[in-house]
Amino acid sequence: MKENRTHYRKPYRVQLTCYRYYNEAGELLHFDHPKLFEVIDVSLGGLGIITKGEFPIDVTLEFTFYLEDIPYQVLSRIKWHTNHQFFNKYGLEIIGHNNMLFRHLQQFVLGQSIIKKDVVQA
Repeated sequence: MKENRTHYRKPYRVQLTCYRYYNEAGELLHFDHPKLFEVIDVSLGGLGIITKGEFPIDVTLEFTFYLEDIPYQVLSRIKWHTNHQFFNKYGLEIIGHNNMLFRHLQQFVLGQSIIKKDVVQA
């Protein structure tokens, strides 16, 4: 299979809770029950997630994404899907966010945290 990646992926684990989505007609809908996803990697263009649920390609999800404990409101479109024995894996293209998320992702994928850690001196 040919690799079509534009951006480097960096492993990252965080849970997402999704309450709302836009269907293929562009209508904003609410899930009957919140959907739980686990982010497994990030890139400048999107997120890799796993979940037990199944979702159609091209649906747009709306959620709060936490990168290094900083919350960002994100719109993402499901671009691809693979089914594994116990879970589904999806590729989400980030289509709506604020510029701070993009800058934060740029630093994060380079291995540079924007979070200042307190240094404890003896």
